[in-house]
Amino acid sequence: MLEDISAIVTGLYTTLKHIIRPPVTIQYPDVKRPPRYRFKGRHELKRYDNGLERCIGCSLCAAACPADAIFVEAAENNDDERFSPGER
Repeated sequence: MLEDISAIVTGLYTTLKHIIRPPVTIQYPDVKRPPRYRFKGRHELKRYDNGLERCIGCSLCAAACPADAIFVEAAENNDDERFSPGER
């Protein structure tokens, strides 16, 4: 019987010890975690101020991607329709 009371007291002690601590959960929609220090954001194709792409079509980004998630599709860069300032 003494062992049963000891087990109940131990359980209550553990409960009371954790009630005093601040919560570790985050109320997600209201409070968002700060991003990690290595987070670079969403990938996007950068453009110059005049609207032309900064990409020159060298495919180095596709070769360096470890997940093989980047595919470079070539496009003609003629005088009527320019995609980038250099050759493609």
